[in-house]
Amino acid sequence: MGKNSQEDFFKISNILQVPSYISLMTALSYYEITTQVQREVIESVCVKRTLKKTIENTEFNFYKINRTLYFDFLKKDDFFIASKEKAFVDAVYIYSFGKYSFDFDSIDISKLDMKKIKKIINNFPERTKQTLKKYARSNKAGAI
Repeated sequence: MGKNSQEDFFKISNILQVPSYISLMTALSYYEITTQVQREVIESVCVKRTLKKTIENTEFNFYKINRTLYFDFLKKDDFFIASKEKAFVDAVYIYSFGKYSFDFDSIDISKLDMKKIKKIINNFPERTKQTLKKYARSNKAGAI
């Protein structure tokens, strides 16, 4: 990412697509919940349109989600980022519709609050809930 910090690129991402927040594997990597570190890729969710932009060899990927699912993020320093649980659920959501590649094995589920995930997932479609239940069974993550 050159001379700019990761946080600088997060701020740029928030500006490129308004409103948006950092999520998915980018946020999970930031919170050290995944072993997958995506170099020169910043992933965000937004409510307007799915979009890809490349600036200074960094790819900014924006995934459109339903406005009713646009919640549970915070402002940290000068950028918006999903909570770690919301970043995980966002990834499951987009994956459940075949629009995202997601390596469940790379996730350290012990670093996530299962009660918070249960609360968040209630707002999501049945397909996403079923994908998450299937993941929980296969990874012995407990009842979700």
